[in-house]
Amino acid sequence: MLKLRIITALILGPFILWSVLTFSHRAIAIELAIIFLLGAWEWARMSGLNSRYARIFYALSIGLLMTLASLLLHIYPEHLSTALYFVVGWWFFCLFWLVHAEKAGLKSAQPFTAALKFTNLIVGVVVLLGAFIALTGLHQAESYGAYYIIALLILIWTADTAAYFTGKALGKHKLAPNISPGKTWEGVAGAMLGIIVVAYLLTIFLELSGKNVVSFIILSVIAIVFSIAGDLFESMFKRRAGIKDSSQILPGHGGILDRIDSLLSASPIFFSGLLLVGIK
Repeated sequence: MLKLRIITALILGPFILWSVLTFSHRAIAIELAIIFLLGAWEWARMSGLNSRYARIFYALSIGLLMTLASLLLHIYPEHLSTALYFVVGWWFFCLFWLVHAEKAGLKSAQPFTAALKFTNLIVGVVVLLGAFIALTGLHQAESYGAYYIIALLILIWTADTAAYFTGKALGKHKLAPNISPGKTWEGVAGAMLGIIVVAYLLTIFLELSGKNVVSFIILSVIAIVFSIAGDLFESMFKRRAGIKDSSQILPGHGGILDRIDSLLSASPIFFSGLLLVGIK
């Protein structure tokens, strides 16, 4: 499994980096829309929609909302920060949701009532649309752009890798056993140590200086805390649905959501933090 994960990562990783660096803003928006449409299909499955046509309708609805959001923010760019702060507020709420779910325990493969399906689908809209707005906005922003998306991806990949190997080697204390039994506090500690080092190196790459260096490292740590929360959040929905992976589209990695769950939560936090602190 690890070998297959590495092969898939070695194929997809360079392509993603190349596309971020070379694609126009419109092309990046289209690329993200395609990825998120696939993610919406998977989210519909986790939300209890069994009909193929219902999943297609949900995915297309997400696509329409992404298109409308892009058009509105192009016409009214001054509202971008407001949209971001709303999504950030949502993810803070999700932290409390996760704590409550972990304490209360989760029933695997629980029946999907109509109300639960509707709630899950609305949650998917906020999660997917919020990340789409954050990533397209970050790519288009004159002060940030492609290099900051690359920096965010490197931070997330570093955290995931460090957490995986540290957890495998030293993990004893479960982080959230009722939601995701495989994650440990030792893995989180390893991720944080790796992030601090890599974030500092990224400040050199991004040519940051003075107080921006410290601010960027602190923001990176906060973003990774939320990336872990995003991972747990998706795990919570999968556990409720009684499935291990969101799909099998990526060999060794599962589904699209299994790969972008951390990015969904970290990207609004990262971009809004850059704007709030004024890191340039």
